[in-house]
Amino acid sequence: MKRAPYTLPEADKICAEYQYLVGEPFTTGSDLKIECVTTTPFDEMSKERFLILYFLLNSTEGAKTNEYNGLLYDVLIIGRSAKDVHELQQEDIYSWLVKNKKLTEAEVS
Repeated sequence: MKRAPYTLPEADKICAEYQYLVGEPFTTGSDLKIECVTTTPFDEMSKERFLILYFLLNSTEGAKTNEYNGLLYDVLIIGRSAKDVHELQQEDIYSWLVKNKKLTEAEVS
């Protein structure tokens, strides 16, 4: 797997491939569970807008309605605390997979 940025079709394919992660622990030893794996805009400002809308609306679809005219995308893993619904953490999928040893040596590029 390559690092972002991705085209929209690439991001959608990666997103679909890793949906099985939903419900798994976000990090070892924490109460955060993976709530969603989603495509997001690649640039930081648009990604921040997406995350704010996601937090406020509690919906990826609602957050994706934000106008984005860019061509580059990322895939994020978003985790939420079981104890505090306001505690969210997010990380790009490549970094999360490497950190959690879900990619083999051959898959890391």
